[in-house]
Amino acid sequence: MNMNFTSMLRVASIGAIALLAVSSGAAYAKNQGTPQTHHCKLADGTMDLNKTKKQCLGAKGMWAKDAGAPAAPAAAAPAAAAPAAPAAPAAPAAAPAPAPK
Repeated sequence: MNMNFTSMLRVASIGAIALLAVSSGAAYAKNQGTPQTHHCKLADGTMDLNKTKKQCLGAKGMWAKDAGAPAAPAAAAPAAAAPAAPAAPAAPAAAPAPAPK
């Protein structure tokens, strides 16, 4: 098979597109999942956000749950789910006053 310039360009562009697709997919998958809710609290009271649980416990730290971490996903607001109460009916129109005699 004789590779001319057009064939080489086609192969190079397909390779570049495949490489881009693979690398961007890996970066996308890395940022998925549940957020971290625990961090390493060292003996002196400082927080080391970069240690894993195993590294933290090996450094005599405590793997502590964050204070602001939610216990469970927030449920839908009950007020939004419940229908609003109907408004009271308008008062009947007053009868016209009798004409003066």
